[in-house]
Amino acid sequence: MDVSTRKSAEDFADAVDALAAAMRRPVESGSDLRAIEALLEPLRQALPAGRAEAVLRLAGMVQEVDPVLRLSALAAITGDLRHYEDLFDLVEAQFEQSDLDRLLHIQCCIGRQLFLMRMDAASRPGFFEDRLFPYYIRLIGAIRRRLGIDPRPRPPGNPATGRVMLVTNQFLSLRHQPSRDLLSYATVLEERCGRDVVILNTNIMPADLHSLFVPSFAASIEPAFDGKQVIEAEGRSYRMLSSTGRALTRDKVDWFLRAVDWHDPDVVVSLGGSVVVADLLAAARPTLCIPTTSGLTPSLAGIVLDYGGGSRPAGGPLAASWRPSRFLFSLIGTPPPVQAAPAQIATDWTATARAESRAGFGLPDDAFLCVVIGNRLDEEADGAFLSMLDALIDRVPRAAVAFAGEAAALAGRLHRARHAGRLFPLGYVSDMTTLLRVADAYVNPRRTGGGASAAAALAAGVVPVSLPAGDVAAVIGPRFVVPDYAAALDRLALLAEDPAAFAAVAAEARSRGAGRADPAEAAAALSRYLDEAVAVHRPLP
Repeated sequence: MDVSTRKSAEDFADAVDALAAAMRRPVESGSDLRAIEALLEPLRQALPAGRAEAVLRLAGMVQEVDPVLRLSALAAITGDLRHYEDLFDLVEAQFEQSDLDRLLHIQCCIGRQLFLMRMDAASRPGFFEDRLFPYYIRLIGAIRRRLGIDPRPRPPGNPATGRVMLVTNQFLSLRHQPSRDLLSYATVLEERCGRDVVILNTNIMPADLHSLFVPSFAASIEPAFDGKQVIEAEGRSYRMLSSTGRALTRDKVDWFLRAVDWHDPDVVVSLGGSVVVADLLAAARPTLCIPTTSGLTPSLAGIVLDYGGGSRPAGGPLAASWRPSRFLFSLIGTPPPVQAAPAQIATDWTATARAESRAGFGLPDDAFLCVVIGNRLDEEADGAFLSMLDALIDRVPRAAVAFAGEAAALAGRLHRARHAGRLFPLGYVSDMTTLLRVADAYVNPRRTGGGASAAAALAAGVVPVSLPAGDVAAVIGPRFVVPDYAAALDRLALLAEDPAAFAAVAAEARSRGAGRADPAEAAAALSRYLDEAVAVHRPLP
């Protein structure tokens, strides 16, 4: 072993020792957990052999620490779902002795790691169906029982009201894409489906840390949204009832249930998975769930729509409730793209206008411009992704990459990259339409989210390049998917160096965007599913 290899091994062992020492100390605050997470991160980024070695060493040093901390840390390093299975075994054995906030916090933390694609699905096939979903069902039952929640069924034979309750876990602002999606669906339900909509902003996800799970998770709450609200956006008004209570209490849940009784909706519609208030109502009223991300959705709704045009689950808890659908990206706040012929585009969008628009973002006019869009790029634009972009610029020196989205640490990482001068962190971009109009390629790191920006990229004729998993892949379709970052590098280099190939694929992207989902047809299908939710609902005796 040479000196450098020995030093690397010593550094690695020191990193494990430092993590073990931090885990053995009393963990009494969020800052203590964040310190542990910072020590976890370099181990999580290590090669597989290194992660396995780290877990073996760490497991022997932290046997006496809080088991949730220990098992979640081992899972974070390895991505092995079997550690979460052990954690569920532990929690379920103590289920009746644990408070509801702790039980909900653990479920949300595990769901968050699955959403962020941090876990290896192959390490425990069927984890969602066998463990996560049954745990969620048990949790909903415990909330109902312990808080004395007994939603009143709508009396049989009552006439339809034409009303819908649209329930979300979290509404923050129009800079938060799921919040924009919520208002988009409220608009579709009212203007295209003819329903009267009231929004429930429940803020049920834990806003504080109730377990020592790492990486920790605490949901944001917008203090301004409390009580009865009228939200104004794009010249429309939306009625919303919102609670900023930070704990899961009977008063908080019961306030929403009384609002449902008052509004008397034909259907309770949840936007997203694990929407606790909507799932508490599933036994009493017709319910429909609109997932906001690809993959399997924890929901007890009678009808659970698909997200990206997938196929019916072969088995498991969603096999009966699943219905084909595509998520509608109506993009509140963004003007609809102009569908023009190529010749008209060339006439309307001159080289001068393109150059001036790029200059407004501080981007080079002569570049093959790639855009990366997201508000979690601190985590998602990881070392492997940035290495691929560095390799692209090695091969295509005129390539440049713009990063759009709120990401506090990203700028510093880009500044240290080999091709820092060709990497441009833009921060939050309010005029995404113009940015996409001057872009050539939309490059997607490995992640779950990003469906809205991918839809906007297609509509603008920007060529998407994505790995096969996640929301972006579901939206753009297999034509624009590559198996790995090496193939992404080859695809991008070809597009940059072959104008004819680029023009043909850009036309395909625009065609895919135009044909993804017709709003009128999608709204008609949604209306049919609302009626079906009423037809299939059977209230519990």
